[in-house]
Amino acid sequence: KSAVATFFEVFPNATIWGNTHQGRGHDMVLLGQVEPARIDLDEIERRLKRPEFSRVAESLDEIGMGSSIELFGTYAGRKEDLAEWLKGAAINYDKNLRMQYLAGFGLNRDDSASIYGELLLHRQFPDNLFTSAEGRVEALQKTF
Repeated sequence: KSAVATFFEVFPNATIWGNTHQGRGHDMVLLGQVEPARIDLDEIERRLKRPEFSRVAESLDEIGMGSSIELFGTYAGRKEDLAEWLKGAAINYDKNLRMQYLAGFGLNRDDSASIYGELLLHRQFPDNLFTSAEGRVEALQKTF
């Protein structure tokens, strides 16, 4: 929680994405940006069909993400979604080294599935993140 809260402190409009395998979150992708993001699902779909993006499309397909809907269905949250989950989480600063100290206690532990599961309990569909003129936002919303 401290790592996520610290990331949001620096990137208030960041998003979190899951990297799941068999429904379990093993890694999370934290995408930081200062300005709010807008993702055009139609444009992503067009790019994935272009020859110069064929290797990207093949790679995504290998892990079960054959469309923009499957790719962006991994959305896990934003700061406002996770405010309750992050309540009380300490912000890590260079001067306190809290996370470096606590990392030793987590050596050889894998709590990723339970942490990811807790995080998803707070996930809400981000109405202002995705755009589509071809119905992809509605299709994506059905995956939540």
